[in-house]
Amino acid sequence: MRADSSPAEINIGDVLRLALPIDATLIGGGVEARRYVNWIAILTTWEDFDSQVEPNDLVIIPPQLQAKLNADDAEPTMRAMADYPVAGLVCFGRLEEGTMRLAESLNLTILIVPDQTSVREIHQAVSLLLLDRQAATSERATQLYRQLSAMSREGQGLAAMTEVMSKLTGNIVAIQDKRLEIQAISWPSNTTINREALTQALQQRDTLPPVLRNRKAAAKSRQSIWQQLLPLDNASPSLGRLLSPIISGDRARGYLSVIGPASELDMFDSLTVEHGAAACALEMAKTKAVNEAKKSLRGDFLEGLLAGTLPRKEIERLEGRLDHNTKEPHAIMVVGWMGDNSPSLRRMETSVHWVLSNHPRPALVHIFGTQYLVIFQALKNPDDMDSAHQLGRRIHEQIGLEFPESTIVGGISGPAKTLADWPTTYDQALQAMQLGERLKLTNQFVEFSSLGIYRLLYDLEELPEVRQFTDETIGPLIEYDAQNRGSLVKTVEAYFDHHGNISQTAESLFVHRNTLLYRMERIEELTGMNLDQANMRLALHLSLKLWQLRPEADRRQAPSSPL
Repeated sequence: MRADSSPAEINIGDVLRLALPIDATLIGGGVEARRYVNWIAILTTWEDFDSQVEPNDLVIIPPQLQAKLNADDAEPTMRAMADYPVAGLVCFGRLEEGTMRLAESLNLTILIVPDQTSVREIHQAVSLLLLDRQAATSERATQLYRQLSAMSREGQGLAAMTEVMSKLTGNIVAIQDKRLEIQAISWPSNTTINREALTQALQQRDTLPPVLRNRKAAAKSRQSIWQQLLPLDNASPSLGRLLSPIISGDRARGYLSVIGPASELDMFDSLTVEHGAAACALEMAKTKAVNEAKKSLRGDFLEGLLAGTLPRKEIERLEGRLDHNTKEPHAIMVVGWMGDNSPSLRRMETSVHWVLSNHPRPALVHIFGTQYLVIFQALKNPDDMDSAHQLGRRIHEQIGLEFPESTIVGGISGPAKTLADWPTTYDQALQAMQLGERLKLTNQFVEFSSLGIYRLLYDLEELPEVRQFTDETIGPLIEYDAQNRGSLVKTVEAYFDHHGNISQTAESLFVHRNTLLYRMERIEELTGMNLDQANMRLALHLSLKLWQLRPEADRRQAPSSPL
């Protein structure tokens, strides 16, 4: 980053960036004009201008004098000013087209400020810059923060804020969220940087300084600005990046970067990054608060809808809260963490939103209480469950990348053709998830329609008569295994998985055929069943399935032997 110029080396670009109103514009002379400014003078009359100014002065044309300016009358004077030369003219409001064309033909720089700006303001601001660049730079950064904060309050958004910062610095300005997705980026009109290559470089987490890769550590760091070179191929001159985390609360919510030729980034660019990040934090906090309020209203409606407690007229009245097209058919997915010490549902929600940002179909995401996540994904048509299955696979892959030590369990059902079908479809997806958890079908979305007989057994499992049947039928095997560290229940499961084929069952259990035959005899002896009889095989198989549906805590306890 270059050292700041001495007061004697202030040019037109510095005046535009650091002294004039933020919405000032430049015409004539070219944006790249590096005309140095010696001092500032206020012109009082068009006659004898050379007695009022010195070479390389920046000349203010007061509004009353500017009103007398037109291309025909002013051409000799403007030509003389260009030859003198003056550094440039400061004019107020719009100029006639002919005057602007004349300035461009003479390569005479004209800086246009809003017509409500006073001559005194311009004179003071430019004088401060010429006398004390550092003080002027700090004052400009404060003005920038005020304007960005006002833009946030007025709801202009991050895109408009980056435009202002890019215009003032003359550099690329990018705002990224916590996942490094670009939320807004502004490019100077004269940039020659490969946009795709730069965008890809910014989205690589390893380009962040190590401390910024941890969002909480970034918030606690005393350093507010990081400076680095961007390793962009064929970047000439070499690109520099000034970077600041956007801090809200106890963590970084995103990142602000000012990017330009490394040798030209200066103090004002650094202050822009620092003050800009603070203003963006306000915008992100406001956006988050609005989204949380909408999410709360949406969540209240969804939970009432799924619980079946809302009258139809109330559903029709509140449906708009979803901000989502409910007329399309939907798949409903329920997913949660399995096991202790799992990450929060908020982190799962963030991962799901990340997947949805690149998913072809829209979806609603809701944390149901503190228990699990519910996803309502719009389908292309009533026969399209493929897009929901694709979403399920991508969620599993993303969570596997982010939380490799954690396990998820999920259920899916659909299509729900209308909003009125959502409660039933949700119940089915929830049942599929709960069955998947009991059957240890983890890290996948179990589809309700694939559960087969388990759908029937799930409803029967809690009935006292059914529990008694299970205890009496398979209970002796469970009790034997518990007392003898045996594997008879596992043997029965393998036997039915292989359709009663002794050779295949023995192979799957890695035991000798004779060992398996001994175990089968022991199973028949303990249960009192002859497995050659179909009805007895069915009874044992059903009791096994019912026992597998029991919660883990129940299965760890061997049932008491029947009297």
